[in-house]
Amino acid sequence: MAEYQDFARRLGRRRSDRILWPVPIQVTGTDSEGLAFVEETVTVSVNQQGARISLTHPLSPGTLILIRNQTNGIEEGFRVIPGGKQVFGDRWEWRVEATKPESSKIWGIEFNPPAEDTKPKVLIECDTCKNMAYSVLTSMEYGLLLTLGVISHHCSRCEQTTRWKPSTEPQAAVGATRTSKPAPPGSQARKARRVDLAMRVCIRNHRGIEDTVQTRDVSKTGLCFVSSLDFQVGDAVVIDIPFADRQAPREAKGIILWSIQGSLGRIHGVNYDEVSG
Repeated sequence: MAEYQDFARRLGRRRSDRILWPVPIQVTGTDSEGLAFVEETVTVSVNQQGARISLTHPLSPGTLILIRNQTNGIEEGFRVIPGGKQVFGDRWEWRVEATKPESSKIWGIEFNPPAEDTKPKVLIECDTCKNMAYSVLTSMEYGLLLTLGVISHHCSRCEQTTRWKPSTEPQAAVGATRTSKPAPPGSQARKARRVDLAMRVCIRNHRGIEDTVQTRDVSKTGLCFVSSLDFQVGDAVVIDIPFADRQAPREAKGIILWSIQGSLGRIHGVNYDEVSG
């Protein structure tokens, strides 16, 4: 317990970034009524300190549970923290926190320490060994991903610089059925190469709604992002992309062309009007 408290104190000031990622897991524990259970489910999001998980069993804050990653077989202990919420039917989302520092290895991702200021971080995958990392991008690297689909990056597993591509793992988190018509084929929004890229950016509309969101894919002419806030088709928006090598954020202005409902929030498609910075 003392080890966990020391770990929490050291990380309390600088939490790692949250990654929307549906990892298949098995949860073993005792529910709020004292009954033992085993449930197969998925994570909603993960970070270095813990995760948000989806469950049908009610939990109590402070309860210890075991989570097994069904993909790699790693099992670790987590503690339920306050903030559970009912999302639909009998399904709830619960926040859980690691009980020891090394528990983050369960997700199979390298978590870099968060920068002091906001930087766009993306989930990328080594083309050689499939190692994954959540890393900041420079404006040049972003341009290479849009043009070539790959960048050079040092791999701690390969112990050398290798080619890395955007990881498509998080995209399964937002499976959805379209509820409004997207841009028609052949339009400007569809001419540019689209890259599946999970990147955090800040977006605001003309009605004053602002959110830090995660993209699904990006291109030179626009992007798709996920948000639970009230963005609507036709909204004029401003997107700030503060690259690692820029003192001032790159600013893009655009219009939301379409919107669909996903399992983790609404997905919105933006077409750029202009880009500055």
